[in-house]
Amino acid sequence: MADLTRRGLLAAGALTLLAGCGKDQPRQQAADGRPQGKVTVWLHGSQDTGRQFQELVHRYIAEFNVDVQLLYLPVGQLDAKLLTAFTGGAPPDVFKIGHWSFPAHAKKNRLAPVDAKALSLQDYEPGTTTPLTYQDVPYGVPIDFNPCMLYYRKDRFEEAGLDPDKPPATWEEVAEYSAKLTSRDRRRVGLQWLYGDPQWALMTLTALVQGKGGTLVTAGGAKASLATEQGIDALTYMSGIGNPKLSNPLGALGLFYSGEAAMVVSGAFLGPALEKLGKDQLTFGKQYGVAPMPTWAGGTPVVPAYTWGWGVAKDSPNQFTAWHLVNYLQGAPAVAANLDNGIIIPTKGWRDAGPRGKSEIMKIVADSLPHVDFGPIVPGALELAKAAAGAVDSVAHGKSTPAQAAATFDSTVRPVL
Repeated sequence: MADLTRRGLLAAGALTLLAGCGKDQPRQQAADGRPQGKVTVWLHGSQDTGRQFQELVHRYIAEFNVDVQLLYLPVGQLDAKLLTAFTGGAPPDVFKIGHWSFPAHAKKNRLAPVDAKALSLQDYEPGTTTPLTYQDVPYGVPIDFNPCMLYYRKDRFEEAGLDPDKPPATWEEVAEYSAKLTSRDRRRVGLQWLYGDPQWALMTLTALVQGKGGTLVTAGGAKASLATEQGIDALTYMSGIGNPKLSNPLGALGLFYSGEAAMVVSGAFLGPALEKLGKDQLTFGKQYGVAPMPTWAGGTPVVPAYTWGWGVAKDSPNQFTAWHLVNYLQGAPAVAANLDNGIIIPTKGWRDAGPRGKSEIMKIVADSLPHVDFGPIVPGALELAKAAAGAVDSVAHGKSTPAQAAATFDSTVRPVL
């Protein structure tokens, strides 16, 4: 089907799959109120896995007679290639990047503010555009929005004598349950952290530190510190749960699928991903369930979240059409199609876009919206996340004490904030 779709698009002469783009490729400025010309788009993934996306782009091309050129990149190469394009003065018009990358690009004046004539931010759930806003200026709109929640193996709970219908609600209970779910050789554990992943390390620390009333970064991003009572407590807590020596090609999520990990913190995408791995082996409601993000007993609810976002280059000569295309790609058909894959475009009414919007997982997402926290929205967010992963992994592997790891974190991030 992917090959047929691709041939159809190419035969129409409207969609070109590029190997790159450069200064020598002319682009046409859109006239006021009317999309026209050519728009280049960079995103992660592949043309073979994005059938619904390609069909939507094809419809846009046919309806507005705009030439849309796509470049698919491996997720690990996207940021580096985009940075090179910005440095060389030849960025794409539109790109999809993580929210953590927006502040650094905005600070360097690389991004175009959202064009209100082409796209209304009022269409989005309150707070969901916050991580794509820098110094009160909105620079992007969210796609693949993921507040965290707790996934747990009901079958493992039953084996350990725990009630499979009563997942832990507090971090204290998570530790208690994990102790009962961890084997003597630690080849089977309770909660498994996503070791080695910078963004997930930062999100976990955000939940644990701020849930106890602490903060990782002061208001305005002037200073970051993990060497606080709450920060050291968070590292100590994390080091007592899970096993960083366990391995799986899919990381902690693969360990959850295999049953080696009884609990994992993840986003809405995990449900559909588990179905694709093998619905017969792991079925929602039978072998596993979901629960809201835990809180500290008596503490403030903090739901760490991340999102990918569409952005437009400030140097794009066709900004109106670029934002007009983004708005089209965020419409009702895309919201419904993405929900099938657990990808949330948080426009108002998104839960009514398809059957999956009514699922228990999506209800948890909706209920968590007032408590979402995207972490520090600062230009040094990437460095902050890497330092967070370094601190978590160092303590987990016994290379540093929590206090030593916290001090290293502070000295590492101080120069970049």
